[in-house]
Amino acid sequence: MFRLYGSDDIRHVIIVPVTLLLDLLFALALAACSNADSVDRSVAASDSDQKLRTEAAVAGAGETTVGVAAAAGETGDPSGVPFRTRPEASGGSSYEADAVLAVRHGAHEGYKRVVLDLGTGDRPSETVPEWTLMSSAGTGLLRMTLPSMSRTTVSDGTFGDTLLEGFYVVRAPEGGLFVDVLTRESFAYRVLELSDPARLVVDFKPTGSPLKTHPPAVGGDTVVLEPRAGTRIGSPLTICGYSRNFEASNTIILTNPEGKAVVRRTVLSNDWAST
Repeated sequence: MFRLYGSDDIRHVIIVPVTLLLDLLFALALAACSNADSVDRSVAASDSDQKLRTEAAVAGAGETTVGVAAAAGETGDPSGVPFRTRPEASGGSSYEADAVLAVRHGAHEGYKRVVLDLGTGDRPSETVPEWTLMSSAGTGLLRMTLPSMSRTTVSDGTFGDTLLEGFYVVRAPEGGLFVDVLTRESFAYRVLELSDPARLVVDFKPTGSPLKTHPPAVGGDTVVLEPRAGTRIGSPLTICGYSRNFEASNTIILTNPEGKAVVRRTVLSNDWAST
């Protein structure tokens, strides 16, 4: 098993390959990456023409908002758009939008909705930029990657319902941002692109099946995506996740079945930008 320690303040991607040999070899790549009506650690954008919101606010029936949302609504159930479980999807056009202005969450009959409000600077964009989606069935994770994004007004939050646990907005190692949505059970999804203002909508519908693996481990300001609890590990071992730790410092400890520390390493981020 392993443990990961750190303090607080900055969120970073952690990708740590570790080879367990007599002379331990390991490589490291780190880059900045995070109840029904509450969210935490939100940061509002500055905009003189909009009311700033630095904490959760009810924006409609059953909806929670983090950040500064544009004055726009979404239809309850767009007909003709099926729910899917395929592992990848993509869409959008151009690279105009460069900021995540808000993340919204709403409950609808039979499904849950997450809305990303996208902007250029502090103002809403007109069209949705290019995006890609990854979602392995039964893992409790859906990732939306937005290559044109360079800033965000919110880093993470909790949804607190029976299906959706929370989200993290993370700076991607290859550039741009990605948004991870963590779920409590298996789901099918559909993606909608809404324009003027630009909104990327992801609907989650429970499939009725439990997760195939343990969910990602969340502790303090650290999220460990791989390996999952109960997973058999070998050599080499890759530890992947993100954190918001003081001075970008993360201490990883690998222990044997008797609890004795086999490996202890402190790894650092190479990107100090805060999301």
